[in-house]
Amino acid sequence: MTIAPTNDGLSKLEGYAFRLEKWICIASLAVMVVAISASVMERYFNLSFPNPGELAVFAMAPLTFIGAAMCSYTGTHIAVDVIKLARSAFIRRIGRLAVALSLIIFAAVYLYTGAQFFMTMLESGERGLDMGTPIYIPTFFLPLGMALMLLHAVAEIIRVFKNEAPAFEEQA
Repeated sequence: MTIAPTNDGLSKLEGYAFRLEKWICIASLAVMVVAISASVMERYFNLSFPNPGELAVFAMAPLTFIGAAMCSYTGTHIAVDVIKLARSAFIRRIGRLAVALSLIIFAAVYLYTGAQFFMTMLESGERGLDMGTPIYIPTFFLPLGMALMLLHAVAEIIRVFKNEAPAFEEQA
């Protein structure tokens, strides 16, 4: 049996972060659709403008890394399927705790690495070949996604210790 979820500051912050994550992913998908459509039109009509496919490739970064943070919030990653199969509530809580701790380690390592990569791209001024899009733009989403994943993992650990339902079940 779980205690009703609290409406504390961390839960509110996590909810705001999740809404932001959804909009970033929606925008990424929209950029991908428009860029790929423009690229197809460019080839079909033999137009001569820079290949917008670069934008579609760059839009995959926020979709990937912010999308991963969303999965950590909604509990839709593969480890959750295993946890849901456990019959014991205690075992499910231990599983949730283990997953959250693993996410903290994973996100911390990639936050550090991603921040270094982002800073390198920012300082180098490297740009994409087709449209000249700064490389630091897509690389920014790696540390951002990992920071958001850390937020969700810490909030999940707090929910486990408070004996609260996972965030995804709170919204159901």
